[in-house]
Amino acid sequence: MKENNNFNILALVDIATADLVRAAVESVGGCSLVVDGGESAIQTVQNGDIVDLVLLDPNAVSMATADGIAFLKAACPTCEIALLLGDHDITMDVELMRMGAYDSLPSPPSKAELVLLISGLMEKNEMERENRAMVEALGQGRAQTIISHSPEMEKVLSMAARAAKSDSTVLITGESGTGKELVARAIHLAGPRKHKAFVPVNIAALQENLIESELFGHVKGAFTGAMADRTGRFALADGGTLFIDEIGEVPSGIQVKLLRVLQFGSFERVGENAPHESDVRIIAATNRDLEAEVRAGRFRADLYYRVNVVPVSLPALRDHRGDIPYLVEYFIKKYSSKNRKPVKGITAEAMSRIMRYPFPGNVRELENVLERGVVLCRGEYLTETDIFLPTDDPREDNSMPTLSGGYDEVMGGFEKEFLSRVLERNAHNKSAAARELGINERRLRYRLKVLSLE
Repeated sequence: MKENNNFNILALVDIATADLVRAAVESVGGCSLVVDGGESAIQTVQNGDIVDLVLLDPNAVSMATADGIAFLKAACPTCEIALLLGDHDITMDVELMRMGAYDSLPSPPSKAELVLLISGLMEKNEMERENRAMVEALGQGRAQTIISHSPEMEKVLSMAARAAKSDSTVLITGESGTGKELVARAIHLAGPRKHKAFVPVNIAALQENLIESELFGHVKGAFTGAMADRTGRFALADGGTLFIDEIGEVPSGIQVKLLRVLQFGSFERVGENAPHESDVRIIAATNRDLEAEVRAGRFRADLYYRVNVVPVSLPALRDHRGDIPYLVEYFIKKYSSKNRKPVKGITAEAMSRIMRYPFPGNVRELENVLERGVVLCRGEYLTETDIFLPTDDPREDNSMPTLSGGYDEVMGGFEKEFLSRVLERNAHNKSAAARELGINERRLRYRLKVLSLE
């Protein structure tokens, strides 16, 4: 099995099931399949051949055990393992999935069940590949990257990764501090203009009478104080990407000129009548509701439709809390290195306090809290006294239980509370809850059983 763009399956099954698997693979397309009795499976993964999915039937091969799964995961960490289980003890199912199995199907499975499993994993594999490529592009030569492990952020990055391949205008929305410019840079670096300039401009940081000059440039004498010609951001970004942050702040008089650039690809400098060509890719961002701004007459509808070609909506940090532990680990390492401090991690009590806080300032606020904590920390681990948060903030989520104990206990308690809320939000409909979480229902039921929620 050679490395390619296909989805590669290794089926360790009996002869009868092999025919079912072949039929499922043929109907899905884009897959390559190796059916094996088990002996050469070890050789397959040890050779370093790309394997995306391993189908294991305990009745056919002895590798469908905790030891066998552990071996496969060690030899091929990125592959997913699905078990074909007939009449079996549920504790065996739970234990094998705990060891790293992705899913289990009845044995023999139906063609429809196999197609659903394979197509779902193919989509997941493609999304992760695109996201990984975009995040890696951002991380090359930069001090910061995108931390994403939650289903909410993975969906956002999937949309951004697909947008990156085009030249279309992208509108990134989200609260302040969610990382809009970081995502904009990632889109640029993963796109066809990555070797050209990425030019950011924050409209909210400019005086209103200077916005037009900043965007389009001006000629000497165009207005009082214009002592020399000035090159605008559109000219600086020629061939590359112009990131217009807080586009909702653009004054109405300049909106029509911005619209003209987007429509016709040309602009005029302030104080000049000669048109200049502009070959730029526009990525815009705002924390405003632009549809509401259009209804209120503060933002042109035609400009909104021009910039909102590919919408990317970044969730608030409180809506993807599952990423917080990874962000905490990343920022502690970053600022420990930057400040030459021997801080290795964070105590369970301090992490519990962070997990309960709503972070209205989002990732930016979390980063500031952790930078301050690292600078002031006197030991090897951040403690509660190192974490400065406005505990009297009325928005603090006091309904989140106080968690104590080791890291695994803290995260287990958080996961239990999180899944309970998702179930309540979906009226305990597990299929609907699984769709919201971006996982299959079988995996959700497994987690509910492990956490004693079912």
